[in-house]
Amino acid sequence: MKSMVWAVFQYGVEGWTLKKSDRSRIEAFEMWCWRKMLSISWQEHCTNDSILPELGLERELMGRVAKLKLQYFGHITRGSAGQLALTVLEGIMERLRHQGRPRRQSIHDIEEYGSMYS
Repeated sequence: MKSMVWAVFQYGVEGWTLKKSDRSRIEAFEMWCWRKMLSISWQEHCTNDSILPELGLERELMGRVAKLKLQYFGHITRGSAGQLALTVLEGIMERLRHQGRPRRQSIHDIEEYGSMYS
């Protein structure tokens, strides 16, 4: 499971900007995979909290996503990927501000994960 399915899922995760709905979908995908492995139908009305102890696991896919994003950010800020990548990651374009809530940027995820794991 972890070597085949999650490896494919995690490809390119470093560049994703995750909203709250994306996080819940990632957690739902993780549980869907475990349910498929155990052949548990949704009609059996088993909760996620009952399935995880049965496997002896905890939810970890979202934690792996956060770890990968933080590792990539560290790689970029050290300058290992070149100055252009650092400029793109930290750069802010001067432009007109549009009406409404500002879009979520990748740096917002880094700030949130940094506070969670420090």
